[in-house]
Amino acid sequence: MMIGTTASAITVDGNFDLTDWNGYYASDDGVGPGGFVGPAYGGQKFDAEYLGLYLDNTGTLYFGLQTGFNLESGVTTGGYTYGPGDLALDVTGDGNYDYAIRFAISGGVPTYTLYDVSTWQSVMYNQFINISDPYRYATGSSVPTTFTGAYGTGVFSNNVDGGTSYVLEGSLALNSLASYNGGALTIHWTMECGNDYLNKTIPEPSTIFLLGSGLIGCGALGFIRRRRSA
Repeated sequence: MMIGTTASAITVDGNFDLTDWNGYYASDDGVGPGGFVGPAYGGQKFDAEYLGLYLDNTGTLYFGLQTGFNLESGVTTGGYTYGPGDLALDVTGDGNYDYAIRFAISGGVPTYTLYDVSTWQSVMYNQFINISDPYRYATGSSVPTTFTGAYGTGVFSNNVDGGTSYVLEGSLALNSLASYNGGALTIHWTMECGNDYLNKTIPEPSTIFLLGSGLIGCGALGFIRRRRSA
């Protein structure tokens, strides 16, 4: 029996629809005792809920994030405001992140800048370095490209804990990533403190396209969901 599971389309509308992202998102939605979100604490305001990455057969790469962390203004606690991290992309499959998608949100509208990264900024607390890293682009060069994007906030039914969530979605052309080697792609996100994070890896494009056409048997499905590897 030949089967395939794929997202049929991603609607960039600021609503992280689990049906849209089916098979192409990582989830760690949930706040534990004492507000534990892993590897640290902070409750809903520091919870990374969903992270998605999807490549369609036109060469458009979609990304999506849902979190309890305020992506527009950051989160202030103890007199300090923590900022959101960049979306990090590993396009060479070597475990190092090659590109950053930096975003800013004004009046509910996101703007994006793509960077070819030389060095990254680590999260604030040493005990979370190499667990939650990388946090944000530090040095490199901007890459001209065109994005679509949408931002949304609300109490979404997919958040098992309730409370306000913030959603960022967008897309860009895969050929904007000149370092891409044709293999699997990984996306990563965390906030400045590194209290919580998510990773998601998707297969190489030929595998994705075969999945969409139902030409891969169930024993060969290659979805990889990486949450934590520390």
